[in-house]
Parts: sequence; structure tokens; C-alpha cells
Amino acid sequence: MLSWLRSPLRGRGLPGFDGIRKSRWSQLFGVDDDSEGKGHQPKLQMTCGVHGTTADLSRLVPYMTLLGILAASFISIVDIFTHVIFEARKRVSVDITHGAVGYVIYVSSGVLLCLLSTFVCQQWSKEAEGSGLPQMKSIMSGFHDKLSNSLAVEALAAKAVGLICAIGGGLPVGWEGPNVHMSCIIAEYLSRIPYFHSLRQDKALRLQMMACACTVGLASSFGTPIGAVLYALESTSSFYLVPTFWKSVLATISGAMVFDIWYKTPVAEAFENTTFGPDDYRKNQLILFCLLGSFMGIVGAFFVKCTHEVYQFRKRRLTYLSNRFVLVGVVALASGLTQYNNELLRIDPRKAINELFSSNAMQLMTYSDVMFLLLVKFPLIAVCVGLPIPGGVFISSFLMGAGCGRLYGEFLRTVLGPSIVPGLYAVVGAASLAAGVTRALSCSVLIFEVTGQISHMMPILVAVLLSVTVANSFNQSLYDTLIVMKNLPYMPNIRGDVFLSQRVSEVMIKDVVTVKERSSPEEIGTLLIEYPTFSSFPVVSERRSLLGVIRASQLRFLIGGSSATAEKLHSGADELPEGSFQDETFRNQKISPRPVGVEGKSNEKKSREILIVPELSPLEVGDNMSVGQLHNMFVMLMPTHAFVVSRGELVGLVRRGDIIQNVVDVGS
Repeated sequence: MLSWLRSPLRGRGLPGFDGIRKSRWSQLFGVDDDSEGKGHQPKLQMTCGVHGTTADLSRLVPYMTLLGILAASFISIVDIFTHVIFEARKRVSVDITHGAVGYVIYVSSGVLLCLLSTFVCQQWSKEAEGSGLPQMKSIMSGFHDKLSNSLAVEALAAKAVGLICAIGGGLPVGWEGPNVHMSCIIAEYLSRIPYFHSLRQDKALRLQMMACACTVGLASSFGTPIGAVLYALESTSSFYLVPTFWKSVLATISGAMVFDIWYKTPVAEAFENTTFGPDDYRKNQLILFCLLGSFMGIVGAFFVKCTHEVYQFRKRRLTYLSNRFVLVGVVALASGLTQYNNELLRIDPRKAINELFSSNAMQLMTYSDVMFLLLVKFPLIAVCVGLPIPGGVFISSFLMGAGCGRLYGEFLRTVLGPSIVPGLYAVVGAASLAAGVTRALSCSVLIFEVTGQISHMMPILVAVLLSVTVANSFNQSLYDTLIVMKNLPYMPNIRGDVFLSQRVSEVMIKDVVTVKERSSPEEIGTLLIEYPTFSSFPVVSERRSLLGVIRASQLRFLIGGSSATAEKLHSGADELPEGSFQDETFRNQKISPRPVGVEGKSNEKKSREILIVPELSPLEVGDNMSVGQLHNMFVMLMPTHAFVVSRGELVGLVRRGDIIQNVVDVGS
């Protein structure tokens, strides 16, 4: 049956496909390359609904399933350890001991745990500090080569231990960002298993695996497979490949199943489904929800601004807090001192959110407690975002939004009567503030899955849309702000009111180091000595026509033993660092060295020249292309650079850093 379905799609029978090289076909369509050199015509294979060959699926399906199970299990174990430490600390200091002794135990244990969190990050991996989502967003925009340390196993260990200590120590940080980071590291090392190693060879597929890992991290945080896919798409992807969707859904379903098993045990706290009735929402209340959504957008933008200003103020003015242990110790001390005397601040955030979402009267807290929670949590969370510890912000903004919405609903109930259900306003407020901070419309889908109800779909969708719109009119999302704060590489988006009309010729680098198509070993050796950090070089003809790109390691191999200069260079070839022209796009180049023969005894130098024939072409653009068009190409193709040609002649080079700087300058 499968062969019958594939028979009309043979490469030989498709017009315009004759003569296509198998290697080229493999790159374009992702088919196997086992028939190259055997005289076989390439075949375009496909499956129903899920694109790829049978060999691809035999690796992709187990990989995505294992990714969901392993990442969700690891995240659940981390969460359980966090919950155990959190509850044990509270039980020892509150239930067993009382008064001043309990106060000292609670505060001192919290400070020690938080200091341990930042110590682990300092010793094992500083890449584990912060949320982790900004780093993943940077990697997903094509900067994997710059942030490879973020996917190291040391970062995974530091992230897990640091997160357990930070939350267990009482700091008001979330776990969704660190969960995404840990999931991506697990995906990276899972792809290094020999059976899955072929999946990481394709750059596009590797980015898809990272995108799937992001969705698994979010799904394992809330048990929301569909909302996690959409949220990861909005929060981490600068360009989305449609084939990523089914892979993400498969991985998140596996992760959500593990989440469902773990969180049905009494060991860990979980979100509870709401019980709103069909009459709890009435259409005449929609304007009230619109006001709440708009206000949450303003609060979200204000929170982002406060986070950035607090970070900058600490860096510029509070120099005595430059030591990480002093900084974390002071914040942990303040957090412990304020939390001990208020039970609401000591309970698990999920338990507090469940209380605020309740359709009935609150049992664990009063209105004054909710107001005190907001007054204490808001500045603490704004400070904790920039601390050198692992921690996210989504669940914290979720909690603050639920508190604001609950107070708003209680006020309306007092004014308008019992037809108002305050818990519903808490749900809308939580989704709206989370959207105002992260600028993700998918927060509405997340809240549907968290609450298990869609009867309140209309007010949530409208409020979230208004929140994102209002917040975007003030500043960027928190994740984009964190990228700027941490000075992470990222390909920014062009604002709608900005048009990059400059031509590529105005921003390109004109002096490009090249290697001639016919070069002597001495010339090649001199080039490699003068530019030891370059990992590849463009190859040009005598008329400077761009022929391709060749790797420096291939040049060293080519001239090895050809001359005294080459021997000297070859002896230290392994010590030459990688750098400048690095780009995975050109990894499959081949060269065909052969001497160029000449008749007679004239021109002895030419008899020693080598003909360099790179097989693949790099990214080439015309000198009259606009920078805006080139920016779109960099976003979608994610190269490190592009060569500029004019009538076939190489005239310049544009690096991704040049595009980023141009976008930033014009946007400012």
C-alpha cells in the first residue's frame, strides 16, 4: 500500500527534477542519502499527515516520546524535592518550634538555602542563573554557537539543585522557565545517543527538537499540552516551522501523562479545577472584564519596567551588592522576615492560587491578607528576577494577577451584588497579568487547561488580548527585557512602524578575506597564519566571482607536506581556534585537489598551484537588496553571515551582528 502511494511521486517522473544531485535533494527534502554514487535517481518519500521517511520516523517518534517522559520525570522529581524541603522547613519552624526560636530557624534556613543556590551556580555553571527562557529564545533565533554552554550537563545540575534551594528557601520565584531550560538540556544529550545522532545533523531538525523541548518543559510545569505548544511558539520562536507542531504535540502529551501520574499523588501540590456554574458569567459583565484586562496590561508593563530599573539601579548605585552572596543573602533575609508572620506568604503558590480561584468564599485568607500579599510579593519578585539564582516569573505573575482579580471581584460584588463571582475575576486577572508580562496570547489557553473549564472563554480571551495590546504600547516583554539585561545575542524583530530602507551595500564589510580558486601552498599557508581564528574562507575565481566556501581545516589538510611553510603550519593545525566564519551551513563542503599542468618550461609556479573546488554555495545576496529583506532571511535561515555579490563578483560581507546593530539603531 505504501509503495503504491509513493509511486506517483518518484523523482524521475516529476518535471524539472531530472539531474538534481542526490546530496542536494537530501538537504532540501530530508530524504536518506544512501543511494548517492550508485546511479539511483532520488525519490521524494512522504507519509500521510507526518512528513518524513520511514527511517526518520523510526527515530523521531521514539525520540519525542522519550523526551517527554524523561524531561517530565526529571522535572517532577525536582518539584517533589522542592515541595518536601519547602514543607519540612515550614513544619520545623512553625509547627514544631514556636516564637523566637522558630523565627530564627525559618529565617536562617531560608538564607542558607538561597546562598547554597547561588553557590551552586557559581561553582558549576553560571548559565543556570535566571529563568532560562531568554537563553532558549536566543538559541532558537540561531545563536546556538554562542550559547552552547547553556546546554551543558553542568548547567542541568546547577539548575536543578539551585531551583530546589531557591524555592525551598522561600524566594518568590517560579519554576516554568528553569523547567524549560532543563528540558532543553535533556533534549540535547538525548540526541547524542548513537541511535538518535542522525537527527542532530540537520540544523533545522535540531532547532525543532529544541522547540519540542521547550513545550515539554512548560507542559510538565502545568500539565497543559496544547497551551504549552502555543506558549513556547510565542515565547521562544522567532520563526516557526510547521512540521514542528506534530512533534511538539507528541512530546507534550508524553510529558503531560507523566505530570498527571505524579501530581495525583499527595506528595506534590497541583492546580485544582474550578467549579464555576453556567450563570456565573453574564454578557453584561464583559465591559468589567475589559477594564480588568486593560489594567492588568498596565500593571504588566509596569512590572517589566520595575524589573529593569531595579536591575540597573543595583548595578550602578548599589556597588556594595555586587557580591552575589551579599546580594542573595540580603534578599533572602528580607523575604524570610516578611513571610514568617503571614501564613499566606508561606504556603505553596499553587495552593494560594487555588484559594483565589475558588468560586466560594476564601477559607485560608482575608482580603487584607491578599492586599498584603500583593504589596510584599510585587517588589520581591521584581528584585528576584535579576538575582544570580535559577528562577522563573510566570507563576509569580500568575499569583499576583489572581490576587488583583480577586480584590477587583470582591469590590464589584460589594457594589453590584451577589451576581458577581470574585473567583472568576481572579482567573481572568491571572491570565491577563501573565499575558501582560510575557506578551503571550496563549496564556488564555493555558488557563483553560489549568482550570479545566471553558465556560469563561470569552472574558478571558478579550481580557488577555487587551492586556497584551496595552502592555505592548509601553515596552517589550519581560523575556526580551531579560535578553537585553543579560546581554544575550538575539535577532530582534522589526517594529511595525519601522522600515529598513537601507541597502545591503551601505552596511556590508567591503574588505573580505578570500582564497583564490588556484592558489599555491605557500599562499594558502600564509593566509592561514595571518587569520588563525577564521574557520572558513570564501573561494573566488580570478575575476572575483564567488564560487563557494572552504573550511580552514580542509585547507590545512590540502597543503599538508606540500612545502616548508605548509609543514610548519600543519604541525600546529590542531591548535588553531575556531572563529569568525563559522557556520554549520557549510559543513559538507568537499575539495578536489589536483595540480594544474602547463606546457613548456614557463610559469613553473603554476605547476604547483592547487585547484580548490568547493561543492556547496553559501548564502549570497545582491548589493541592492534592502536591509529589511535581508533581516527576514536571517530570521528564517539563521545563518551567521551572507556574502554580497554584484553581477557575480564578491563585493562584501554582512554578518548577523551588523543586521542586529542596524535594527537596534533604527528602532531606537
